[in-house]
Amino acid sequence: MTLPYLAYAYFEPDILASYKVSNEDFQVQEVLSFEPDGKGDHLFLYLEKNGLTTQDVQAQLMQYFNLPAKDVSFSGMKDKQALTQQWFSVKQESKEVPETRELNSKQLTVQRAIRNKRKLKRGSHRSNQFSIRLRDLSANPSGLIERINRISQEGFPNYFGEQRFGKNQDNVEKAIQLFDGTLKFKSRYQQGIYISAARAYLFNQVLSRRVEDGSWNTYLSGDLMSLDGTSSSFKPDKWDQVLAARLDKKDIHPSGPMWGSGVLLSEDLCAALEMDVVKNEKALKSGLEQIGLDQERRALRSMPRDLSYTIEDASTILIEFSLSKGAYATALLRELVKLRPLNNDAAKSAGGL
Repeated sequence: MTLPYLAYAYFEPDILASYKVSNEDFQVQEVLSFEPDGKGDHLFLYLEKNGLTTQDVQAQLMQYFNLPAKDVSFSGMKDKQALTQQWFSVKQESKEVPETRELNSKQLTVQRAIRNKRKLKRGSHRSNQFSIRLRDLSANPSGLIERINRISQEGFPNYFGEQRFGKNQDNVEKAIQLFDGTLKFKSRYQQGIYISAARAYLFNQVLSRRVEDGSWNTYLSGDLMSLDGTSSSFKPDKWDQVLAARLDKKDIHPSGPMWGSGVLLSEDLCAALEMDVVKNEKALKSGLEQIGLDQERRALRSMPRDLSYTIEDASTILIEFSLSKGAYATALLRELVKLRPLNNDAAKSAGGL
């Protein structure tokens, strides 16, 4: 399946760039929303992985500690072709911190070990810090400075990245087959991947429409507003200057639908736009409504924090920034440059952030 065109907020870039030439060119550090308390029955491990998927590391921890999957948790998914640091938790009722040196290898190292009362839950991290090197630029990197500054000030469309849709971009098709009963999976995890792809697909289409009409970063009558850096949203009783100022300060953002059952949360012009977009996706719309997921909202705009750059040579630039959980670095990069396709091995290994 070829994914449909997604509109650009700042016009389609004309500079080509390569990324993930090496794992060290794409570095990610996961930041939790809390500090482990230092005691309890769960051992939190901050691990650096190189060339491994999050599931690869989970499997290693399951084997090392002789635990089932339910007792080895992580907060977020991280790419395989990258150098990433992220948190895991393993159930350990012993009061002593177990020896972890034997976990260390060329691809995996333990950075920190500390206990906590509760296991690590999905989505427990607050943000991800990125350090991304773009190579083989087709023009001088100084030509990117204006775009970088604009993205830093105004944000970028909070699209789901292509990795959400599978290595062959066929997760949406498999979701449709799952919904109509022609495809069956015993694994709830695999089913969840396809369902998430279906919701992401509809969200991206709504966001693209609002980028096209210029309302992705403005209030549209009947919209719900998302609080910056959180999954919370609210419906204004009325739109006033106070809320307009908060929108301008990037404290709140317009939102789009994460489709599910029940009444659409938006109203008026916003609801009309969203219904117009999804009316041509009947299989996805009805499938998501029937599986019982509630209607939710996701911010249409993402704001990078501490966005900076270093021009390393005439064809290389290093971009550093932090994003709230759930936002994709590739969604920022697509507004900056045209990314050359990854090689086959890299494309197969790409994961969510």
